[in-house]
Amino acid sequence: MPHIIIEYNTAIDKALSISDLTEKLHAMAMSIEALPVGGIRTRAYLANSAKVGDGAQENGFIYLTIRIGQGRIEAVKKDIGERLFGVLTDFTQAHFDGGVPLSLGLEIQDIEKDWTWKKNNIHQMIKDKTHGS
Repeated sequence: MPHIIIEYNTAIDKALSISDLTEKLHAMAMSIEALPVGGIRTRAYLANSAKVGDGAQENGFIYLTIRIGQGRIEAVKKDIGERLFGVLTDFTQAHFDGGVPLSLGLEIQDIEKDWTWKKNNIHQMIKDKTHGS
């Protein structure tokens, strides 16, 4: 049940294609063995009202929250975080190189299994497609 939640402000909305970032993050998540493809959800939210640093309008931010099912060891979580943060930093490198004020962040949160309810047939449908059933 990996959820990739992208938050960003209007400075970023004007400068970068968040739909492209969403695609790149989702593709990377699909390549990580520890993340079941049928459970991946990647979504982005524009923070229409946000202040960054000294409040200058050109200050941008992108913050990723990665919510994953409880039970993965620290090394796996570290790998997930580093790979997804690598996508984000690669995606924004031209901004950093160009001196555009930008703050990036990523946080991994465990979803406690006793406090989540799910119903999902996507896992089986993907399996059926893959195995020709």
